[in-house]
Amino acid sequence: MASITQRWMGQGNVVKSSYTVSDRLAGALDITRPVLSTMGALGVAAGAALAYGGFPTWSKCLVGFIAALLAFAGIHAFNDFVDKRRDVVCWPGRPIPSNRLMPRQGLLLAIGSHAAALSIVWFAFNPVCFAVSAVAIGSGCLYSGYLRDRIGYLILPPIEGMLWLCGWTAFSPHTLFSSWVPWVLWLFSATWQAGHIMVYSPLHPIQHVQGVKLTQVPAFIKKTSPQAATILGFVFLCLASVVCIYLGFFFHLGLLYLLPTGIMALLALAISFKYMRDSENFAKGIRAFSFATYFMLVARIFILLSVFLFF
Repeated sequence: MASITQRWMGQGNVVKSSYTVSDRLAGALDITRPVLSTMGALGVAAGAALAYGGFPTWSKCLVGFIAALLAFAGIHAFNDFVDKRRDVVCWPGRPIPSNRLMPRQGLLLAIGSHAAALSIVWFAFNPVCFAVSAVAIGSGCLYSGYLRDRIGYLILPPIEGMLWLCGWTAFSPHTLFSSWVPWVLWLFSATWQAGHIMVYSPLHPIQHVQGVKLTQVPAFIKKTSPQAATILGFVFLCLASVVCIYLGFFFHLGLLYLLPTGIMALLALAISFKYMRDSENFAKGIRAFSFATYFMLVARIFILLSVFLFF
């Protein structure tokens, strides 16, 4: 049976001929990709904590975290709804292609999650935060439904970077365009997402066009070879690592942040480098993608811990 971590990162579960009620309920959870949704919510929380200069009341923390979880859960569910045909080949164990969930159930889950998330933001925070959150959610859905296949994977990073801005504007909306600090946070997220998504690119079936191997989805307008995609992934992860360390010094997060995050950055880079030299090795690709994920997860966790202990 597929591990929970793999399922909750969107890699799918074992396909069966029939499913119990508990299987279908598990599919409804799997489609939200809890690992990635939680990681996204931690990014929103990190942006909020840095903007606030500490932790607000626990009620605000809880409400904001739930709103972020719902927003990301909806984006992932909508992505799987859009990819229902593609995933039959690419990720047949995901809830919709494996028939654990019907496509309309995935769509309804996405709509409900987004409506709940935006309602919470509207009533609990401020109009600027609501506007940024609405644009982020709308852009994320537009990416899955239209932009990805027509422009490419690299249109996602600027959208992903907005999650930090959602958290930042929850407590410092007036500084969004008067300070460059939130945009450095945006840059960290955007460079990391660019590396993360390009490492992921060759994991889809490779196409053969006039004797040339190309990835299924363009990088930006043009499709690349698997090796070019992994090179781009490695370069962007290098940039993200530099920005990540800079943030540690700029916000005075201390060794509690710098050591574990620096170690995870080096691991992610080392594994991505090995994948770059064998770009059609699926197992190495999954490993590189996973460690790129862990790098950002560790960064967000230790930002929050450092703010909690030192601010």
